[in-house]
Amino acid sequence: MIRKSILFLYVLVLPAFIFAESEERFFEIQRTRLSSSDIFEIRDAIDQLTFVKSNRGIRDIISAMEGSSNFPTSPGNAPAVKFYAAQALGRKGEKLAVPYLIKTYQKESANIPEHNPPKKRTWKDGVADSNSLSSPYFYEDGEIPITLACGEILRALGSLPLSSESESTIKQALTSPNFYLRSAAADALYFSGKRESLSNLNDALGKETVPYTKISILSAVVGLERLPNQNYKAVLESLSDKDPQVRAKASDALRRLDFRTSAPYLEKVIESENDPKVLKQMKSDYEFLVSFHTP
Repeated sequence: MIRKSILFLYVLVLPAFIFAESEERFFEIQRTRLSSSDIFEIRDAIDQLTFVKSNRGIRDIISAMEGSSNFPTSPGNAPAVKFYAAQALGRKGEKLAVPYLIKTYQKESANIPEHNPPKKRTWKDGVADSNSLSSPYFYEDGEIPITLACGEILRALGSLPLSSESESTIKQALTSPNFYLRSAAADALYFSGKRESLSNLNDALGKETVPYTKISILSAVVGLERLPNQNYKAVLESLSDKDPQVRAKASDALRRLDFRTSAPYLEKVIESENDPKVLKQMKSDYEFLVSFHTP
């Protein structure tokens, strides 16, 4: 009888031990991959740590975002890594990441030059496009510039529980001399869900002259107000803007607002949309608006 009891306990304990060992091995592998010279392998390791249920990988993702000061030109310090890491930290939703995000943003954004279209741009500006005056989406996968990385850090801060310091960082970015950082700050304030930010957003909206940033701020205002008012009408009008990225941002704003009455407007502009990326987004947003879901 005693031998049977021991055997039974062994059967129970062994799988738990194997699971714990395999879990530990998983995190060891990802840490090793984060030290790779291949940006895409680093990104995959970050993804692995992001979607695992455990929060054990949080500090590893933070370390990847901070990079190594000893090897400044290493692939691990690439802006793309900071972009992917910030995105992951926003998804994880752990407030532990907030001070590290702020520190990284303050360090990296200090060297981002003032930039407002229609000045002729180059890739070094962080944003460039041959067709749009304000598109921030011209980059190769893995070659994301630091401007976009800092923008993603701001969005992550907005997605996480706000602290006085993170809220101050986002609001300061709303007046940045760089139009893309202003746009990202507006997104961050929307993600925070804090309606008290509407005064800051409306003040910024009245001063903004760059079309892409203006629709970004307007999208945040509309998303927080959730009213069929003049701002909502302005978003509807932006669906026909000459800049494809403005049209895409307007479509996203309608999805945020989630008024089924917006669907016919999207349906109409879809008929004439000729930008493949914008068309894809508009169709997705339209399907969202007409589908049955919990707002």
